[in-house]
Amino acid sequence: MYAITVIASPRRNGNCKHITDTINNVLGDNDINTETYFVDDLNIKPCQACRRCKDMDNPTRCIIADDFNRIMDRIGQSQLFIFAAPNYFGELNAQAHLFIDRFYSMTKTTPNKLDYTTKCIVIHTYGARMGHYDEYINKRARVFNSIGLDVIEVLSIGGGLPTSGDDDEVNKMITDAANKAVRSVYDG
Repeated sequence: MYAITVIASPRRNGNCKHITDTINNVLGDNDINTETYFVDDLNIKPCQACRRCKDMDNPTRCIIADDFNRIMDRIGQSQLFIFAAPNYFGELNAQAHLFIDRFYSMTKTTPNKLDYTTKCIVIHTYGARMGHYDEYINKRARVFNSIGLDVIEVLSIGGGLPTSGDDDEVNKMITDAANKAVRSVYDG
């Protein structure tokens, strides 16, 4: 059993990393191996809209030769995918957009969609008050379902937490999501 984490934040020790570390520690305590990738470390190019992935007469994966297909292969073989991204100016940051935009090659109109067996946690952090971006974040999380992931939890964590201060409610939210992921992975 293993989980793949992709962090879109450029901050190596920011809120996204702190949250995913907490989740991954719980997973590790439950015999689930984890791998973490930073989008900044990956060679991922933007979608070129060539539409080769949409050619149903000659189905193909995304033809761009970069790290995206390799990471998506790992995600498709894993039991859990954790995606964490900061929200800048009311939007996902550029690294998150770069990664998610390549999902275009994996929607239901391609032969590349995942099979809904990989569970998914989507995490967004931001400096505004807790809940401020919930509507946007929940809408953006639906794209993960559109490529065949089973989104089991969406964490919207504002206030610059958890690194801006000790917040028992946020820490409980993170731990609860991790425990839910463990149950979901083992229950299938």
